[in-house]
Amino acid sequence: MAVAVALLAAGCARSGERPSWQPAAASAPASPAAAKPKPKLESANGMKGPLGDVIETGLKDASGDPYVIFGVTGPMVNDSSDFGFAIGTRMPGNVIIEDLTISEYKGSAIAPGFHPMAGQQTLSDDSQQPAFGYYVGAPAKITVRELDRVVGAQLARWSHNPAITIFWFDPADVRDDSDWTDLGAYDGAGNRLPEGHIERQTL
Repeated sequence: MAVAVALLAAGCARSGERPSWQPAAASAPASPAAAKPKPKLESANGMKGPLGDVIETGLKDASGDPYVIFGVTGPMVNDSSDFGFAIGTRMPGNVIIEDLTISEYKGSAIAPGFHPMAGQQTLSDDSQQPAFGYYVGAPAKITVRELDRVVGAQLARWSHNPAITIFWFDPADVRDDSDWTDLGAYDGAGNRLPEGHIERQTL
């Protein structure tokens, strides 16, 4: 329709006059976005990855290095899985250090619901590494009960498989995770979603 209107305007211009409309200048083709360099994974356990995008938790360790969560494969992944998730830190030079890996060890690693998660860890410097895990599905929220209150998790989709949701708990929101009960995932209407294999691993 825009082309037809432009042609009609040109036909109505008086002889010797320049049409009031001007054709749009051709825009230069968009330059392709520069590929983001993939982080280099360093793992004392021989893990490989990261699989998909590295997830920023917004949290830092005692040295100020950001905690990140990412997909991995390798010897620390259980036999019933072909992937796991690791928590670690992002170091200068785009280097990712793997600290701890979790994976499913019974049943399907992509069955709907929760899969074994890592509990909050107290490190040698008395800092706290956040509890984290993964859920197969797309919950609007994940919460856990800590005695008389409810603590909510942070959520992010895994780019390698968007049907999987990564979750973690900010240690600042946690008083004592040994009191945790009733881990649950909920949709936007507040309905409880499949539970799956709920288990917390601690070191």
